Amino acid sequence: MYTYKVAIAFQVFWSINLRSELKKIILLLFVAYLCLSCSNSDMEHEFNKRTVLVYMAADNSLYRNANSDIDEMLAVEIPSGYNLLVYMDTPNNNPSLLKIKKGKIDTLNQYGAQNSASKQVLKSIIDETFSLFPAESYGLVLWSHGTGWLPEGVYDYIKETNVRSFGKDKSKEMEITDLAEAIPGNLDFIIFDACLMSGIEVLYQLRNKTKIIIASPTETLVAGFPYENTIPVLLTPHPNYIEIASLFMEYYKNRDGKLRSASIAVIDTKELEPLANLVKNTVKDKANLVCPNREFIQRYDTREPALLFDFEDYLEHIISNESYLAALRKQISKAVIYNDFTPYFLDEISIERSSGIGIYIPFADDALFEQYSLLDWYKDSELFCAKY
Repeated sequence: MYTYKVAIAFQVFWSINLRSELKKIILLLFVAYLCLSCSNSDMEHEFNKRTVLVYMAADNSLYRNANSDIDEMLAVEIPSGYNLLVYMDTPNNNPSLLKIKKGKIDTLNQYGAQNSASKQVLKSIIDETFSLFPAESYGLVLWSHGTGWLPEGVYDYIKETNVRSFGKDKSKEMEITDLAEAIPGNLDFIIFDACLMSGIEVLYQLRNKTKIIIASPTETLVAGFPYENTIPVLLTPHPNYIEIASLFMEYYKNRDGKLRSASIAVIDTKELEPLANLVKNTVKDKANLVCPNREFIQRYDTREPALLFDFEDYLEHIISNESYLAALRKQISKAVIYNDFTPYFLDEISIERSSGIGIYIPFADDALFEQYSLLDWYKDSELFCAKY
């Protein structure tokens, strides 16, 4: 922008009929003025390496944890050329767009009351942030209540004091299809500081939005990500996503008792379509796929009855051909480039195995099939057991 201004000014000014010496003097003064008047934002826009937006839909029971996470971010030294922005919506304050620097918060914009669990608001905040701070690379952290792919109101049992998930503003929730529509398709990573978002339905719906997704197949404790440790890794030229996930797990493995509860997965989204194709070809001859007994499959949510289970374990219960299973395991390992978990979650469920990806197992005559059939995962894989 700055170079363009100088070039135009030079062309216009040189066409004016003045003595050569005077032209030179005035031109030098004018160029110096342009240099001084060039705004900081113009200079930032020209050299930004990465802009990261943390979208905190915290107009719910998690608002205290939002403040704690902001404090963690304030402890981080933000490198030159990198921008850390936070959209924050809490019960007692109007939503704000904040720029985080070490020990300092700059308020860029404040909004009236709005539903931060709507796709319109999410899209507008993303558009505004990336317009203010265009960069070579973009990342998005989604922070709030939520329930995997499940439609609004289905997962109404949330342990307010112990766990968090994504997409809740008071009583309003965001459908996963709306979430996908709100997100642009040029992200390097999406991190869910949220419950149950590493489900195949969620991951697949977002496969064309980002290269990497970091999420938990289980619920997530309210402490969330240790931002003081993970933000510095995100604000590097080539973020080590496995390191970020490892830091998350290290934080929880060092805690005691019930607080030693966590799971995480790093997903390479380009491997998800081959996985869907492989699943479709594997189950194409099973028109009446029999649902397995969910009691024998690794569960991920703590509610009763359980709704979300381990993807690979589920496949092993519905597919008997070992060569097919070997191919599926291999493709899952390509999609899940890192996966870790603790042996228990809140002492309520044991985690004996985890592929890093969850899946919804329907009930007999499932009332959610119509909504499930709208998801890209179902359209491309056609995986949905129909009877017991």
